[in-house]
Amino acid sequence: MTVRRPRLRAVTLPLAVTAALAFSLQPAAAAPVDGPESPATTSAAQPPKETDRVIVKFREPAAAETVKEQVVESAADEALATEPGATPEVTEHVKTTVADADVVRLDRELDEAEQDKVVDELRADPAVEYAEPDRLAAASWLPNDVYMQSAQWANTKSRGIDFPGAWDLSRGNGQTIGILDTGITSHPDLNSKVVTGRDFITSTDLSVDGNGRDANPRDEGDRSAAGQCGTGSPARNSSWHGTHVAGLAAAATNNNRVGIAGAAPGARIQPVRVLGKCTFGWVSDIADAVSWASGATVAGQPRNPNPSTVINMSLNYPGNCGNTLQAAINTAVGRKVPVVVAAGNSGVNAAGTAPANCANTIVVGAAGPNGVPAGYSNIGAVVDVLAPGGTAQYPLLSTVNSSVSTPGAGTYGNQYGTSMAAPLVSGTVALMKQANPGLTPARIEQVLKSTSTGPLGSLQINPAAAVRAVALTGQVQSTNFAAKGGIGTKWRATGGAAKWGNPVMNEANAANGGRYQEFVKSGRKTTIYWHSSTGAQIVENPTAIGKRFINNGRERGLGFPASDERRVSGGAYQLFRNGTKQNKVLWSSNTGAHAVQENGAIGQRWKSAGMERGWGWPTTSEYRASNGEVQQRFSKGFTAHWTAKRGVWITR
Repeated sequence: MTVRRPRLRAVTLPLAVTAALAFSLQPAAAAPVDGPESPATTSAAQPPKETDRVIVKFREPAAAETVKEQVVESAADEALATEPGATPEVTEHVKTTVADADVVRLDRELDEAEQDKVVDELRADPAVEYAEPDRLAAASWLPNDVYMQSAQWANTKSRGIDFPGAWDLSRGNGQTIGILDTGITSHPDLNSKVVTGRDFITSTDLSVDGNGRDANPRDEGDRSAAGQCGTGSPARNSSWHGTHVAGLAAAATNNNRVGIAGAAPGARIQPVRVLGKCTFGWVSDIADAVSWASGATVAGQPRNPNPSTVINMSLNYPGNCGNTLQAAINTAVGRKVPVVVAAGNSGVNAAGTAPANCANTIVVGAAGPNGVPAGYSNIGAVVDVLAPGGTAQYPLLSTVNSSVSTPGAGTYGNQYGTSMAAPLVSGTVALMKQANPGLTPARIEQVLKSTSTGPLGSLQINPAAAVRAVALTGQVQSTNFAAKGGIGTKWRATGGAAKWGNPVMNEANAANGGRYQEFVKSGRKTTIYWHSSTGAQIVENPTAIGKRFINNGRERGLGFPASDERRVSGGAYQLFRNGTKQNKVLWSSNTGAHAVQENGAIGQRWKSAGMERGWGWPTTSEYRASNGEVQQRFSKGFTAHWTAKRGVWITR
């Protein structure tokens, strides 16, 4: 096949996304001075919705690349046969991700509707574990038309949040904050804090430095001409976004009155470059970078000699969190590395923006002075906390570069947005982890919420209270979390602390009006859910059924548990209810855990045939085959088929 070079083209762009930017330069290592009334624009380019790349995880990852490419081409041909224009062909196998998924490039870009059709076709193939588009992400910011320097108001108790009170207890010593961003430039307020990082950008069209992944995470600048980052995009100077974020998180402090103070003065900075030209970066590169930063192995890359203890991602892309990025986040969290992400700056529900809608993340919205939520900040149930992100009138001062194009001297400048709020939370996490190194990401998230200053909507973090809540005083402090109501009754009735351990958080809101609370014993986590339609039931997170529940989106996917997990001859099962759907997840050692929709057409026939005693245990969940049928396979050789016209029939 002819290999075509990846390219950026003029595209129709979506509405503004997450990193907010107000940018104006100040003299290097000097007191801030008034800047120009109308600084040159550095407004961010928006990530395109179109893509010519797809990520496919095959059940047999060792299969030949040519076979995999044929599967992708066949799916594209089948999905788009009736669409105008030529069906796309595979031109290149780009790489294999850390999760052994394959990234392939097509010979033309697909719009969102075409992407959905192709990945749906791929997901229906029994040889495919999952498929998703590979999208470009971008830094989250808004343009600034008004310059007004307000030097670090966010770090004061009177106008922002009480970092000085936290510094009396912890400085973040021994912690490393991974800044997954545009890279970093040399700066007198940062250089002494930086540990070995890496450039994870594979595409030379984005890298600016003319090569792919290497050991140099320097920000080469992202300046662009008008129209270069999408149709109608303005000319913009280099943003130095990663340098600004790094300074907010952990700039050198108390260093001969130079510059600014970072949120975690004792923490180190690990720059990991994932955003390049136009501040764009491929999700598949970002996912690998998350894994590498946490200390996990990434194929073809050297081991991280100084794994990050907290990861910051001030970036976003529209749409759902895919398997590729979610798996990387899960890897980091499994290594006890919290992942802090910006909520986004479109003033909409953050549930529609990734990675804010990824599970196992700490999602940060932005506030202006005195904790008033910023109008641009994304909102919604997925937002965990607020931190100062600034406004056009009251931006945040941090480290930047004096050049408008390629790197020059270090200086200071103002930016604002959820991109700026996130590193303040990452710094707070570093303070907490010095005070108590054994903290889990789930506990950190819970404490950040429980010590905040108000309910969601003004959920402003309180660094001093968060550090006090977790600080060790010779031994781990008592959590003093209580199990109350229906959840508490269920916990006590089924064995209480002796069986499930103690609560590690207070009750919190689940989806669709439900509630949940987590309990831990000897490192084993259990979650008790309550909903008015199901009552209180237990999910055992580490079991195969518990993992299937989590991987399918928890209560938003399979629904709330309608029973506890029950052991039966040959395996186990658990019931879940999502609205009118009754899902039964069954597990056996030979088949793994899969769901049967009991009140669906296939599920009803399976029940009438004797369930696992009849057709056997499910070896797949329901899936749509290439011919449009809904199918499900079972361990005794039965395959159930369904179409609206014919109903259910069986083949063996």
